[in-house]
Amino acid sequence: MHILISAKSYPSKKNQLTAFVAVLAEEMVRQGVEVTILTTQSLTTCWRHKMPLCWPKSKVMVNTHEGAHEMTILRPFTITLGQGRFGKLSQLIDRFTKDMVARMLKCKPDLIYSHFWIAADQIIDYAIRNDIPTFVASGEDEIDIENYIGPQRIARLRKHTRGVICVSTKNRTESIMHQLTDDSKCIVLPNAVNEKLFYHAGKKEARKALGYSQDDFIVAYCGRFNKRKGCRRVSEAITLLNNPSIKSIFIGVPAGADVEEPLCEGILFKGALPHEDIPIYLNAADVFVLPTLAEGCSNAIVEAMACGLPVISSDLPFNTDILDDKNAILVDPMDVKQIAEGINELLIKPELRQQMSIATLATMKELTIEKRVRAILQFITSRSKKLGGGN
Repeated sequence: MHILISAKSYPSKKNQLTAFVAVLAEEMVRQGVEVTILTTQSLTTCWRHKMPLCWPKSKVMVNTHEGAHEMTILRPFTITLGQGRFGKLSQLIDRFTKDMVARMLKCKPDLIYSHFWIAADQIIDYAIRNDIPTFVASGEDEIDIENYIGPQRIARLRKHTRGVICVSTKNRTESIMHQLTDDSKCIVLPNAVNEKLFYHAGKKEARKALGYSQDDFIVAYCGRFNKRKGCRRVSEAITLLNNPSIKSIFIGVPAGADVEEPLCEGILFKGALPHEDIPIYLNAADVFVLPTLAEGCSNAIVEAMACGLPVISSDLPFNTDILDDKNAILVDPMDVKQIAEGINELLIKPELRQQMSIATLATMKELTIEKRVRAILQFITSRSKKLGGGN
């Protein structure tokens, strides 16, 4: 089976954002699927943020049980014109660019898998024209596709999308509410991790490797440095506790229009990391804190859980599929005092940390990328056969 993945963006060595797309694509290859990635790279965005350009076409070798297999990544150049009234024009340019590149594919894919609704709209015309079954992964923190396309194209997506893989019950509800699909086409599969990379290792060994004290209480945060994700609120909570034994790790980069950076004392690490380097920092921590305001299903949270960390996060619907009172302390994400109280409770109650760690690892037994991709492939194969034909 040959799957064309349409993605709004795809990670590179210099830019690790959206690494979860690569994790999923590579696991598809390991499970015997031929994968081609189709994304775009904006000349204007790269220039504005001083980001290096990638080759328009590249190959990645994925190690499988049968040896190394090739995966093709297509990154045609485009331009973006910002948000607001120019957002629709940016979407139109991306749609035209992807359609043009897809036409040049030597082999027609068996199906199309789009990461998020905006990427689905960019490829749906090609899919309809070539009678290719189309599926959408809905994992947006907020579905705002109406800002970029009109009612006719939304109806077009609804009619021709075979199935929707939602990362949370919240995403399923929102996709239905925005009239992009109906319940019969949806399945909820929370985000998952590569358990060979993210797993529970010894805290003592991790701290020794990083040169951290064995006596400190370390709070870990992983996400963009902005108001939505809440890194400043985490640092304010640490400052409020005024305990010199509390140290912190802030993994991420400033991003978005609402940039806020952590300012507390005792920061052991602050900045970006290659995806494969994140696990050792998580394993060195005592607790993971992410008071985020909007998610589909947080990859950062499931990665922290895979490393056995108790979680302090938002008491909001996007967390309900993976977090409960056994593995997390759920708080008002805008209430710094509540965040501080959660950190302090886990600081003074090591037995509670241990109980939550056991609970997170139990949860993560089902949230492996191998199981998730297997479930996705079963779902799309089943719906393709059941409905017959193409779009």
